[in-house]
Amino acid sequence: MNSKTIANKIVSNNKIAATIWFGLVFIALINAFNHHAYNNFIIFRQSFFHLLDKTNLYIEYVGQYADHYYYSPSFAALIVPFSILPFSISIFAWGFFDAWILYYAIRQLPIRSKYQNFILIFSANEMMNASSNLQSNGLTAATIILSFIYIIKQKETQSAFMMLLGFFIKLYSITGLAFFFFTNKKKKLIVSFIIVAAVLILLPLLFTSPAFLIQCYQDWFAALSRKSNFDITISMYDNMVDITLQGMVKRVFNLPTLNKWIFILPGLLVFGAQYLYYKHFSHPIYRLYILCSVLLFIIVFNTGTESPTYILGVPAICLWYVLQEKNKLNNTLFIVAIFFSSFSYSDILTPYVRTHIMMPYALKVVGCFLIWVVIAIQIFTRQFLKRSEVYRLDLIE
Repeated sequence: MNSKTIANKIVSNNKIAATIWFGLVFIALINAFNHHAYNNFIIFRQSFFHLLDKTNLYIEYVGQYADHYYYSPSFAALIVPFSILPFSISIFAWGFFDAWILYYAIRQLPIRSKYQNFILIFSANEMMNASSNLQSNGLTAATIILSFIYIIKQKETQSAFMMLLGFFIKLYSITGLAFFFFTNKKKKLIVSFIIVAAVLILLPLLFTSPAFLIQCYQDWFAALSRKSNFDITISMYDNMVDITLQGMVKRVFNLPTLNKWIFILPGLLVFGAQYLYYKHFSHPIYRLYILCSVLLFIIVFNTGTESPTYILGVPAICLWYVLQEKNKLNNTLFIVAIFFSSFSYSDILTPYVRTHIMMPYALKVVGCFLIWVVIAIQIFTRQFLKRSEVYRLDLIE
């Protein structure tokens, strides 16, 4: 039995993919628990009690945790199931929930299960990285993917819920609105969006007063403004933030004051130009390319991007690859992209290479940027039309 046959059997087995995915998550959570590396989860958990006690969610609580809470008041209400569980149980419950919902989202993609398995297996290392920080990046990625899934299934209310759920966790999740043109029921989506937004905005009233909730939203906006300014200030000196295209250029060429909009504006123009092909809005591969482009855009251009955020980008790279004709060029692009985006900060490299080359220059972004550019070129050249027959016969079950 040759290696190609073995690889095909592995990616064709759903149980193997699930075992690798959740097995690595379990290892990450055990390691985080044993090393008390769960500060992020404490921030989430305590936000509910601060909401309940009507104390400022966004100030520093030195005796409870390091850093600050930057999520919405709504998230403080949504986290309640994980706040009332015993602490040691809630850590694992949250970690597995964060991984499971992204697993579920990937399983909903309109491609064969073996291709879903491929995405899960090659994204598992990055999911382990995200889980080790006990943040909410798996959930954030899932909300964007599910907002896309529900749009193409013409389930506008569910899609609106996912967009807004993501938004009240990380603002950039509102990029799910990029899929607006893929629904035939735009009015229903808009109405659903307004109703769901109202519900989520007012949800904390189950636990607090209207006056305090208004104050919470004011405090939230002020905290986000401070964080944005802080991230820009420290991005040259902290290797763990601004792992983006502009972050890489700043570090490589030692340009600490370089304006982020020099990168973001051209990026927006290129991304927006991908919508010029409105005649193909119903084309399945075109839609999946846009999904990949959205996820990668967040990684490449969002100054808040950290290493655990790459769980948004790596599944997009893998999804792009399963949509491609398998040739030397595409194989090479995938290997290069997955190396930089998922393994360049890992133990497969020596500590010297990681700490003196990869991290100081934010080279992790190279893979995501490369594939984002390739997708744009493929859309502009309408390459997706050439894959229509292959998609129908090979990718859809």
